[in-house]
Amino acid sequence: MKALARFSRRRKIGFILLSDPNSAIIRAFGLLNQNFPPGRAGHGLSIPLMFVIDANGVITHRFSDPDYSWCPEIDRVLKAIR
Repeated sequence: MKALARFSRRRKIGFILLSDPNSAIIRAFGLLNQNFPPGRAGHGLSIPLMFVIDANGVITHRFSDPDYSWCPEIDRVLKAIR
């Protein structure tokens, strides 16, 4: 997706970004951000989300918030990893 590639270059993101053009995966996991109704820029985006996954592939923690600028406190994430 060209828009995603431009966004990545502009923000100097050093990791792979994935695209879900029809929000199928986002909806399947119940992550659709309700702050962006149809017709608004941002419609179809997920809420900011971070999973902690153990060595067996099991999700042990989920950090999320509908605020697009949100980020979990590092101490909470480190505690979950340990």
